[in-house]
Amino acid sequence: KAVSFDSYMVGSADTISGGYRLLEVDNRCVFPYGVDGRILVSSADVIHAWALPSIGVKVDAVPGRINQLGVHLMASGVMFGQCSEICGVNHSFMPVGLESVSPEVFYSWLVD
Repeated sequence: KAVSFDSYMVGSADTISGGYRLLEVDNRCVFPYGVDGRILVSSADVIHAWALPSIGVKVDAVPGRINQLGVHLMASGVMFGQCSEICGVNHSFMPVGLESVSPEVFYSWLVD
């Protein structure tokens, strides 16, 4: 099943205590661990470069092009990253949030 969604940065005033300022998002990408998968990335406006350093991932999002990223996560957890391409005035306010969950939790999330 293809999943598409929008995700936006949680503002400083709305960040919960103990949260990561300017890194938390309102809708994290959810992905199962222990399963081979792929993520397709594109852009509607300018070139972006989504990076998740904790899992060694960086992929360019280019308008009119679809880039593919193979992923195999080994454990559950939450990972944060950012756009690493200077793509415009709000470049530093484009965080990435990925939540790795068990396959059972992932499939239940897909159904909802």
